[in-house]
Amino acid sequence: MIKPTAMNRFTNHIFKNYAKDSGKLLVHVGTGVTVIGASAQVGMLLADKQIEGHTKKFLVNQEIITSGACIALYYSICEGVRRGVNKILESGKLLTQNAASYISSVNTENTDSKPENWKNVFTKDEMKKGLSYNLEHITESKVYKNTKNELKSQTLEMSKRAAEVFHNYKNGVSVLAVLAASVFAGNIAGPVIGNILASLPAKQDCKKS
Repeated sequence: MIKPTAMNRFTNHIFKNYAKDSGKLLVHVGTGVTVIGASAQVGMLLADKQIEGHTKKFLVNQEIITSGACIALYYSICEGVRRGVNKILESGKLLTQNAASYISSVNTENTDSKPENWKNVFTKDEMKKGLSYNLEHITESKVYKNTKNELKSQTLEMSKRAAEVFHNYKNGVSVLAVLAASVFAGNIAGPVIGNILASLPAKQDCKKS
């Protein structure tokens, strides 16, 4: 028996956490890069021997405040957008016709698989769990239990296809939403709030002098 290596465990962990949600990966990688960049800036200031003690302390404090604000804003905005978009997508409010058609076809008892008929596949209570859960656990659904035995295998196959189409669509939308949020957080919200907070040490310095 082959023992799992540290690399295998790491790759399995990455796949398990991010395979079905590329937006989450983008948020975490973006936040990590922001943290590394901020740490490098602080490190450069600390290592610069040409800057005098008081000035260095002031600049380091200013950089820490600015970087902390940028990191917090980046993560909170991007993660908030990701969760919000995913919640909307899971409710079916932003389905494409293609995705809706696949979900509609899960109800094999109904031969008319028009996109708008996807709303009749799962009950309101089932939809509280989201489309991903319902498609992946189709055997728990009312539509599967009410399906004739000879059509159950077809229902399982159609739910598998619908889940794949929906996950691909959800991942694409999630990535685009997080990219837009990261541009806003990194280039507008972060710098503006960071500059406001960074001016606080200067104001305190002026009061002391």
